[in-house]
This record gives sequence, structure tokens and C-alpha cells, in this order.
Amino acid sequence: MTKKNILAIAILAGSLLSCHRSKTYEATVELTRLTAVRKDEQGTVLSQDVEFSYVDCPGSQIEVLRGGKEFAACMSQAKVGDKVKVKLLHSWDSEGFYDYDVFEVQGCKRPPDKNDEASYKMVRQCSDWSVNGTRVGFQCNYSDKKELNKKCPWFLTR
Repeated sequence: MTKKNILAIAILAGSLLSCHRSKTYEATVELTRLTAVRKDEQGTVLSQDVEFSYVDCPGSQIEVLRGGKEFAACMSQAKVGDKVKVKLLHSWDSEGFYDYDVFEVQGCKRPPDKNDEASYKMVRQCSDWSVNGTRVGFQCNYSDKKELNKKCPWFLTR
């Protein structure tokens, strides 16, 4: 191969890799539930669920994270209703779309675990449902919305 061909391949590979760049974000959330899932004989929390909602994002985005002993100990001072910062990584998933993982809550590290079946995300955009000009309820859509993605880009999947 010539130097020109090698350079062309390197540029092509670099441009392909740059298409799916990861990005770290920080967001404000409100803690809505803190639950000890498992404790040892001495009462030390071994795993804890932390539920929160993204207060600055339009719609209703609820997330539950399950963390281990160190995470639970770090979160012990938090209480329901606290507004705290989370750090998350928005990156390309092997399934062919963007996804995000929260890796820190209020300074408490919580490494993402791809095999974690207890944690989940519920992202939806809700609005009033009107019939003949009268509000009769609400309707929620579970797909990406422009306003949500503009304000909170880590919810973008494509």
C-alpha cells in the first residue's frame, strides 16, 4: 500500500468513528423514592433503589437506578424531594441507537451495569387530550419529541 492509500484509510476510519461520539451531561433531578432493597444482618443496606425525575425536561421522565453497598452508603443523607445533580454518558449502543447511562448521583458513583435488570427508564411526553374543545384527560407518547431532545439531548436515540 502506498502512503496515500494508508492516509485515505486512516481518514475514512477516523470519520466513521467520529459519527458516534459519546458525550457527558449533567442534569438536575428530583428524588422521588429511596428504597433499601437488601440489608445484611446488621441492617447495613447492600442494595438500594433510587427513583428520580428530570425536573428541567419537558414531559415525564422517570428513572430507577439500583446501586450496591457503596452507592447506598453514599446516598444515605439524601431524602425524597431533594433536587440533586446526576452525571450521565450519552453514547452509541451496540443495538444501533444512542442511549444514556447515569453514572453518578449527587457525587455518589454508580457504575452502569448492562446486566442490571432492576434499573429502568421511562421517557414519555404527555399533553392534554381534548375532545370538541373540552379537556377529557391526557395522552402520553413514548417516542422522541423535538422539544424534549432540544432541552435534554441525552434522550435523543437517533
